[in-house]
Amino acid sequence: MATVGYYSMTAGQGQASQVDEITNNGDTAVNVTIPNATQLASLDSLYVVNPSNSSFGAEYMANLGAISAAVNSGMNLIIFDRAVTNAQTILPGTGSTITAVRDFASGTDVNVAAGAPTSFTNGANGVIDDSTFDGGNYSNHGYVELSSLPPGATALLTTSDPTHIVAFTYPVGSGNVFYSTMPIDYYTGQNNPAISPADIFTLFTNTQQTVMCFAAGTMIKTLLGQRAVEDLQIGSAVQIHDGRVERIRWISVSKISASDLKENPKLRPVRITAGALGNGLPTRDLLVSRQHRMLVRSRIAERMFGAREALISAIKLTALPGIYVDESVEDVEYFHILFDQHEIILAEGAASESLFTGPEALKSVPTKARTELMQLFPNLARLDYNATSAAHIPSGKLQTALVARHLKTRRRCLRKMLLGSSPRAIWRQLFANQHMLQTPLIAAGWPMSLSV
Repeated sequence: MATVGYYSMTAGQGQASQVDEITNNGDTAVNVTIPNATQLASLDSLYVVNPSNSSFGAEYMANLGAISAAVNSGMNLIIFDRAVTNAQTILPGTGSTITAVRDFASGTDVNVAAGAPTSFTNGANGVIDDSTFDGGNYSNHGYVELSSLPPGATALLTTSDPTHIVAFTYPVGSGNVFYSTMPIDYYTGQNNPAISPADIFTLFTNTQQTVMCFAAGTMIKTLLGQRAVEDLQIGSAVQIHDGRVERIRWISVSKISASDLKENPKLRPVRITAGALGNGLPTRDLLVSRQHRMLVRSRIAERMFGAREALISAIKLTALPGIYVDESVEDVEYFHILFDQHEIILAEGAASESLFTGPEALKSVPTKARTELMQLFPNLARLDYNATSAAHIPSGKLQTALVARHLKTRRRCLRKMLLGSSPRAIWRQLFANQHMLQTPLIAAGWPMSLSV
């Protein structure tokens, strides 16, 4: 679950019409009354509309420094702008390089840009093609010249001229900016056949596509010892952090190429170096996606939430020493592991979540795999389905606060889970759970001389 602030430049605060896109995505919507450092500190994303056809909001402009700083620190900025002319003045990290043109010559024609990533065009929340936004009144209010896009930018939508960019995204520091000339405030909440609320939802949520899973090479504790995640299969017996053993019901892989990472830096993994969580955990460097959650177990968490354990997104943990977005990774494979319920397993010895079947997590699953998942677990498609987490998941704001307290007090985030590493303990676990094995230990002729 992400915390998304919403704000209108003309209103000087959020508008109710902006909420549905956020909450329908399973995220928490926060009305931003002033986009200053205080209100931005708790946000994962800021969703801004500019309903004015001629100017930019004075309050927004006065706080542009705070907005830029927040983006540099990892916040997403999503802007839908009617005015267009001089758009570079409202965008962090562009200087005066952007050439933005207010124009209606192709105002009802919006096409997918060449090279737009599939995470955008065929995301978990729907398909975007050349006809999705055509025929609006107007579908766009102009464009940005392709040649003037900022460094690292990815063109997403164009007019009929492929060099006239209607929507694009680009990285700024640890964050990301999405900008579009589409007057989304006009169409939001209206049942317009050209641009429907469903189309707007797809556009909004596909820009926030995330992956929540383990990278290839991660060692997972199973009933028979440590195994690489890519070697696990449906039916593999995996050790749960509380000592139980559960079988994998479903597993899938998402392959992220070097070009995908360049187009969408938010797909880069977070590296949790050995020992960074405390007590020698993880035992080796652990690579996970930025929204993948790790279990924090501390008195600080207990004081804040009334529960000693809380699941915290890896990207939030990057405030701690030894945890960072790994820019050196050239490509990555992410593995999704699902059990009958949300579980906490041991990855490189550290407690970490399995795939959570909430709306945000299911966005990360490719369309074909998600169809397979729905067939296996039909309850996921029910409107009244409510996923249950294995541990408390705080809001993005509270996750940030928890990490800040750990950083201030220099308290470790995770004490070691001693499930038993001695030969006697290993035998005890094996015999207690031998029903999980394809061939029971006794039938296989394993010795019975050890006391279990």
